[in-house]
Amino acid sequence: MRLGFAAAAAVCLLSLNAAAAGPGAADGASRFLSLRTDGANGRRGPGLEHRIDWIYARPGLPLLVTGESGPWRRVRDPDGGEVWMHTQNLEPRRMAYVRTAADMRSHPRAGARVKAHLAPGVIGALTGCEEGWLRIAIGGRVGWVEAPAIWGAEGCAGL
Repeated sequence: MRLGFAAAAAVCLLSLNAAAAGPGAADGASRFLSLRTDGANGRRGPGLEHRIDWIYARPGLPLLVTGESGPWRRVRDPDGGEVWMHTQNLEPRRMAYVRTAADMRSHPRAGARVKAHLAPGVIGALTGCEEGWLRIAIGGRVGWVEAPAIWGAEGCAGL
């Protein structure tokens, strides 16, 4: 999340039970990367001479690449903001961002045991997908969350 919204989107588990391509895209297809570092600058354009619009403070935050220019990537964050970021601040690890409160379940079905209740803003590693469900790892827990509650998992086939 952007630094100004970090407090509003707490990175916490509420409760633990029982414990799209834009102009300039290199290959014509958008893809997700994640934020590598805390304090990464999001700039208005692809270069150090461009103004900093946002400072991103959430390592692991999934970002959608919508354009490229040399070592710079135009990225869209979960709030819809678009900035340019240097590749040194990005990594290919697939992460998931919880959009709305959701239950993490033991299996990819609505009646499965709830392993955790996830708050909006929680970030976890995306490890798989299966017919409307996403397998994510958060805070030592691994489980399944319904896809509509997650941002950053579009095109997860092949994980």
